[in-house]
Amino acid sequence: MTDINTFKNKIFYTETDEETRNLGKKFAKILKPKDIVFFNGDLGAGKTTFIQGVLFYFGIKKFARSASFMLVSEFESKLCPIYHLDLYRLDENNTFDLGIDEYLFGEGISLIEWSDRLKHYNIKSRWEVNIDYTEHGRKIAIRQF
Repeated sequence: MTDINTFKNKIFYTETDEETRNLGKKFAKILKPKDIVFFNGDLGAGKTTFIQGVLFYFGIKKFARSASFMLVSEFESKLCPIYHLDLYRLDENNTFDLGIDEYLFGEGISLIEWSDRLKHYNIKSRWEVNIDYTEHGRKIAIRQF
């Protein structure tokens, strides 16, 4: 079993999509029901690739795609429901009226891309995964709040 301290306030570097997915799989081992994970990074940085690894760990065979046109993708795992929210097409004012509270504060794990749109929710207990491009791949900073 992976210890939570393996990821708490750490920086990782990946060179390929497969390495990014594998890091997502390892990170998924510490997630539990009601966890909220914010994903930040430029368009195409690898947020969805990391999330694919998380979903693969939970036995979800369906290949996750960016949810930009669907807002929410719901997945069933043996542990709990997993929600992939992509808020790219929304602004901060739109998210408050969407009724996404059941995803954020329900029994599942919420994986949220473009989480900056949720500032008014003031979610204090969460993970943040920040992904940036580097000369040789991706820099992935993971913090727990």
